[in-house]
Amino acid sequence: MSVNSQSAAVLYQDQNLSLILVIAVISAAAAAGFVYAPLLVVAVLFVLPILAAPLRFDLFVYAQVFLLPLCPFVNLPGLPIRNISMLLHFLLFAGVWIRRRQRGLPLYGWILGSNVKKVILLFVAVAVASFFVSSAPRDAINSHSAIELLLSYVLTFFAVDGWLENRVQLARVLKVLFLSTIGVALFGFYQAITGGYSELYFALYPSKLDDYGIWEGRITSLLFHFNSLAGYLNLIIPFGIACMVLARDRVLRFSGLICVSLAAIAVLLTQSRGGILATFGVFAVTCWLLVPRVATRIKIFSVSILCGLLLFPLILTHFERLQGVDDATEFSRLALWQAAVGEFVGHPLLGVGYGNYKYFYSNFFFVPVENLDRLDAHNLYLQLLAETGLIGFLVFAVIVALFFRRSWNLIRDRDPLLRLTGVGVIGALAGTLIHGAVDFMFHVSPQFGALFWIIMGLCTSAATIKPAAE
Repeated sequence: MSVNSQSAAVLYQDQNLSLILVIAVISAAAAAGFVYAPLLVVAVLFVLPILAAPLRFDLFVYAQVFLLPLCPFVNLPGLPIRNISMLLHFLLFAGVWIRRRQRGLPLYGWILGSNVKKVILLFVAVAVASFFVSSAPRDAINSHSAIELLLSYVLTFFAVDGWLENRVQLARVLKVLFLSTIGVALFGFYQAITGGYSELYFALYPSKLDDYGIWEGRITSLLFHFNSLAGYLNLIIPFGIACMVLARDRVLRFSGLICVSLAAIAVLLTQSRGGILATFGVFAVTCWLLVPRVATRIKIFSVSILCGLLLFPLILTHFERLQGVDDATEFSRLALWQAAVGEFVGHPLLGVGYGNYKYFYSNFFFVPVENLDRLDAHNLYLQLLAETGLIGFLVFAVIVALFFRRSWNLIRDRDPLLRLTGVGVIGALAGTLIHGAVDFMFHVSPQFGALFWIIMGLCTSAATIKPAAE
């Protein structure tokens, strides 16, 4: 090795050591802050990226990805948007718009440059149309919030697609996402060890104090619900598995391994039956895509099934909820699904309006008014049919099919980073569709919805990114 190469290596190690020390100091300060002044720390975490956006826009993007699990609300009268994360999503889109205008990049190619983008905009149009033609009052139990969330999701998708330009950005997004998810899992472990949701959780989400006042042994981490946490983790697990196998970057491989290990345990601690089933589906799909030989696939699945059979009795013994479906859950789900079918039959083309399922539920079954706002169909397919009708359902199905096709094209690429992105997107879609049989998380979990559309943004932009200097 030449002297220059040795000097460069020493400098690189010094920079890594400095970075590790900075991260350690910041982590220690943040941990202490969360103990003594949690709301102040959260405020600083959200304010600093906004202040840094004009100077280093990439840092603003990475900060948004890292802060995805946090979704604080400001309960001040007169504010049009109380969801701080949603406001940041709008700012992200505006920032990308300004940057592209400054560079003279065309608007048409960004917004309407592919079939999948056109179909996404068509779905938004159908959702908005279904909302405005609905017979439900415009202010009925905050149904308009579902439209606001959908718009923020789609704008986040376009922002990521318009921002991502090279492989370095893509790799860094995945690293930041893994680091954030590791923190989510660790906070979930903290809840499980202490046997409570923690003061920080209720400081972030005071409205949840009435819903989750009594600890039931199911972790939520920093998300709103046990099921949405499982769904959120299942969006990230396939990327971690793909990085373990395909990534050439050691940091990406190692962080993917840690993330998958901790996230899988966290999914189990949610005790979400649909989430755990989706996790098995995610592992099966990603392993099938990553292992080329059929004989090897069969061996892996056989060993996995054997391990599952050995561990299953231990899991059932420790988690009573997983031993079966209780009568209350069974009857409530049947009622929710029956109401969704009834709403669809009554409004087959455009449904009852995007976000209006909960309002029309009382036409079929009695429910206290104070509980209406928390209702959803607990089924992705039935909720789409009920709220957007056959038209909206088919448009959403086309969107999923187009993303599957784009991901498959990425898997066939020679670039390992693009291949692992394709595997991750297909795994995330598979997990969402499997879990969607028993849950609908786009309305109830802004964190899940934002992450889902960020991943779709990575999918559309990955095939067009240019190599960048390391």
